[in-house]
Parts: sequence; structure tokens; C-alpha cells
Amino acid sequence: MKQATIIKYGHADEAFKIQESTPLSPKANEVQIEVEGFGLNYADVMARNGLYKEAPKLPFVPGYEVVGRVMKTGAEAPESLIGKRVVAFTRFGGYATEAVADYRALGVISEEISGGEACALATQYCTAYYMTHYFQQMRKGEIALVHACAGGVGTALTQLCHLKGVKVIGLCSSDEKMEYLKALKVAYPINYNQTDYKKWIIKHLGKRPVDHIFNAVAGNSFKIDLKLLGYGGKLFCFGGAARSGKKNNLLNDVSFLFKTGFVSPLFMMMKAQALIGVNMLRFADHKVEVIGTCLNELIQLYNDKKIAPKVGGAFPIEKLAEAHMALESGKSIGKIYVYW
Repeated sequence: MKQATIIKYGHADEAFKIQESTPLSPKANEVQIEVEGFGLNYADVMARNGLYKEAPKLPFVPGYEVVGRVMKTGAEAPESLIGKRVVAFTRFGGYATEAVADYRALGVISEEISGGEACALATQYCTAYYMTHYFQQMRKGEIALVHACAGGVGTALTQLCHLKGVKVIGLCSSDEKMEYLKALKVAYPINYNQTDYKKWIIKHLGKRPVDHIFNAVAGNSFKIDLKLLGYGGKLFCFGGAARSGKKNNLLNDVSFLFKTGFVSPLFMMMKAQALIGVNMLRFADHKVEVIGTCLNELIQLYNDKKIAPKVGGAFPIEKLAEAHMALESGKSIGKIYVYW
């Protein structure tokens, strides 16, 4: 089998090495998958730059999700899965021609769905679905603020909010992405490079008008968001993109921490607000059934044509570095997919 291994931190052109490895063998609750392709997530970029604390030590194979066909099942996994085309969570190890995954964290998919769309349903849509459908009950007429709205999770959040009748304020970084958000029917698209989104929201929607905030950036944006969050509102933190682009050292870590700030639960209580951290790796480790539930309910929504994942690019494995740079640039829209 072949693996795309991160052998050193740094630029995508130098970080990866395609190499041969010994075949995998599934544990009792796992399946072995012949991989068609895998999806990229921003955590992969952070890991490649040595900024993702959850990543294994060098050298390691990144990758959270794969699409492929089940070759073999472990002792406790259903044999009926053999031969089925699936999308599955891998918790690292996805950048390979073979992968293993817990059978409780996969979903059977049709031959019609593209690899890129299927991978989008995994980490990105599952992250969004957990926040919009699994964890809470959103209500018609509420307002949600979505950071990086043109990205994979942002696209998912927008579509899932629309299913609940929730209006979306979508933040993006370019005119091209503004057009994409308009096509997504985002109620209030904002290019934050041209417009102070805090001032715009207060001017047009009033003080503390936002019921749900989905923040994958952290840093200074977190403090701004707290001033926009309404009474009874919820702020979900599921990423730290503001830490990206800087060297991996303690000084930058501390700077990022202080820019994000500190929150007292007492002050949150006084405003009846909630701050929720979301880390899908923790579910993979401790509550894998949560991932399985979200993924399979999303597959049904896709089959019912209620959601439509956006694939921003499909790259052959020979252009893995190019795919990573596209995601890291912040210019990509939707899911980035790499195939063997």
C-alpha cells in the first residue's frame, strides 16, 4: 500500500513523501478499506505546519476521512459491509491507498455520489450537523453568524441553518466568495476585508442580535463575537485558523491565547449564554456513535436532496502539495478532495 507521509513540518512542497508501507489489518471493531480518495481539512494544514497539538509525532500519515470499498472486517464488525462503498472517519491515516476505520463511524453510500461530496459529508458536514441538529434545537427566525462561510464547514452550516429556517450572516474574504455566498442564499454576506462586520451587524440588525455563532478562527474574532452574541445565545468554537501562518513556538502560542481571551462562566451565566467547544476527534475517541449518527443522517439528507456539498477542487495524488496550498491560501471554496 502507498501512504502520503508528512516527514517534516513546513511548506507543502517539502513536507510530504509518497512511500510504500505494509498492509493494514483491522482490529475487532474496524473495517479495512481500499481507498479511492480522501478529503482535506484545515486541521491537516495545521498539522503539516506543526501547529496541531492532536497530531502524532513525525513522521505520520494525516487524514480524517476516506471514500472507498470495504475489503475486510474485524471480528466485531458486520461482514455484510464487505464490498460496500463507504465514507468513513479514519482519525489520521487517511492519506493512503488502504485505511482502517471503526465501523460505527462510517456510512454506506451509493455509486452516484462523488468522492469529494462524500468526504464533505464526513468531517465538515458532521461538524456542522453536530452543532446545528445534534447538540441543540435551532428555531425558525433566529440569526446565525458563520465565520469562513464559503469553506466546507461554512457551506454545510449555511445549508443546515436554512433547513431550520435560520437566517445566516456569512463572513468571507473576497468578492468571489461574496458571489458564492449570494448563490448559497446567505441572508447577510459580508467581506470582512472590506467591511467591519461588528459595526455592520450592529448598524443593520441592532445590539446583540445573533443567536448562534460558529467560529473556526478564534483570536481577536472571539472577543468581537462575544459582543454580538444575544442573550440566550450560543457561541461554538471549533477551530483556531488565526493561529495558522505563524511559526510553532511558545511566544506565538501565548500571543494567540491572549488574543482569544478568557471567559468567566459567571458572566456567561448572567447573559444566559453558552460557550461550546467542538472537537470531532474527541467524539472519535470517546463517543464514536455520535459521529456515526450524524454521518448517516447526513447521507439521508443528501439522498433526499436537502443538502448539496460543494467540491472546490479534485486533485490527483501527484498534486497533493498543490491541493494543500489551495486550502491553506484561504481562497478555496468548498471541499478539497485528493484521489489515487
